[in-house]
Amino acid sequence: MSAMLVAEDLSAVGGISLSAAVPVLTAMDYQVAALPTSLLSTHTSGYGTPAIVDLSAWLPQVFKHWTTAQLDFQQALIGYVGSVALCQLLTDYLTKQSLELLVVDPVLGDLGRLYDGFDAAYVAAMRQLIKPADVILPNVTEACLLTGTPYQSQPELMTLLQQLQQQLKPGAQAIITDVTQDDQIGCAWLANGQVQFSGQRRLPGHYNGTGDTLAAVLAGLLGRGYPLERSIRLANRMLNQAVAATLAQHRTSERQGIALSGLLREILALDQA
Repeated sequence: MSAMLVAEDLSAVGGISLSAAVPVLTAMDYQVAALPTSLLSTHTSGYGTPAIVDLSAWLPQVFKHWTTAQLDFQQALIGYVGSVALCQLLTDYLTKQSLELLVVDPVLGDLGRLYDGFDAAYVAAMRQLIKPADVILPNVTEACLLTGTPYQSQPELMTLLQQLQQQLKPGAQAIITDVTQDDQIGCAWLANGQVQFSGQRRLPGHYNGTGDTLAAVLAGLLGRGYPLERSIRLANRMLNQAVAATLAQHRTSERQGIALSGLLREILALDQA
């Protein structure tokens, strides 16, 4: 059983971030070290202003204790961080680990805008955090922010991916999520000098936590040795089916993330495939 560190925010209500990543990775037989970067009463979409606990003073104590206890992680998944100071703390800690896989979902913004509370200094801190990564998973907005490219909902992917790759170490991979092509939504990446795309039919509605869940599934598959392209295609298919299952439940509110039960069954069936 591999140990995976997962660092992102924890919302008590909302079914996103750590609440989604922990069951997904546990189902993949990881020993998960769940590291909340902040505590929220709910996620920030649709519930009003949440009560938030800043954990910036706690995290250095965690890293000190883990170092003293000689805890070793083989893989790590980094999601929402929240402050320049925490980005720097995580960058420092991760670069001292002998990780087999580091996946960073550089959460910065969406729909062409930074999330509230983020600024140019935070973008610069995220550029440092992605440098040691093996895989990064920005959405289109985040890819534009990281490269200083003016936002377009359908950008020139070749140039954008090449610019992202230049910020990464040799052999690392940039994968842009939420890419739309015709009636599909999926991921784009470079292979053999060409843009590759894997998508599924776009389903109606908006569901919080889809990016968090996709990142967890991808990190888990890659950490288990699945090839990159197969991991992307499997993760996109699983996420599409999870959204379809959520639609079939006819929920009265879209705020509670996506239905994970079917996705978890698919993960458990991987070993029998």
